[in-house]
Amino acid sequence: MGVKIEKESKLGPLAMIIGSLTAILIAVITARDYFPIYFIYVVVTFLLVAISYLIIHEFLAPPIYGFFKKRREVRKHNALARKYFDEFTHFTERFGEFLDQGRSDNIPYALRDLKSTQEFKQVFYLSTNDFYNLFNCYKKRLERFDRTKEYFSLLVNEFDSVLDIYNSHCIVKPVREIRLIGREKVDERIKENYKKQKGAYERFIGNYTDFGKKLNKEFGERIFRESFEMPEEL
Repeated sequence: MGVKIEKESKLGPLAMIIGSLTAILIAVITARDYFPIYFIYVVVTFLLVAISYLIIHEFLAPPIYGFFKKRREVRKHNALARKYFDEFTHFTERFGEFLDQGRSDNIPYALRDLKSTQEFKQVFYLSTNDFYNLFNCYKKRLERFDRTKEYFSLLVNEFDSVLDIYNSHCIVKPVREIRLIGREKVDERIKENYKKQKGAYERFIGNYTDFGKKLNKEFGERIFRESFEMPEEL
């Protein structure tokens, strides 16, 4: 609103100047019979140039400049999306490994034995099977990347949402419940394996958020989520 008022405050005096110059131009042309032709030619040319300059510079130039500036920005952002797409998909592939039920190098696998114990059977774990199926559908959308910043942003936002849900309901909240029940009741073998997988997972999250912060800076806007809650110790 303030910018609009400021713009209008500038246009008012400018319109008056253009109007005054136009009035002078008309007056000079009307009185051409009273002045030498050379004088009329010089004055009329000067006034036309002045009026044209003011109109073009103050009224036409800003929208034209804005149009080309936006076009340059779109091309730049599309180029950045193409440049970093492969690196982004590398993070999505690494995340897929955390969802793979056949792998033992992830936190849900490290905690799986607690599900069968009397002390921790009430802890709620969201199944990673559901995420794995969802992620397979997501990977198909990755294959349809159209090399634009808009589609790249959609892919990033969707991945961040999936990662956040997995992080919260498969790792952070279950670990919090386990701690409330009692860390001392957790077998040392499970603690040791959890600690190992926690370190690998935190490195992944750290690398991904660093990547996201870098791209947010390059794009000049927040496309990537820059932080995720990390699980506590057991």
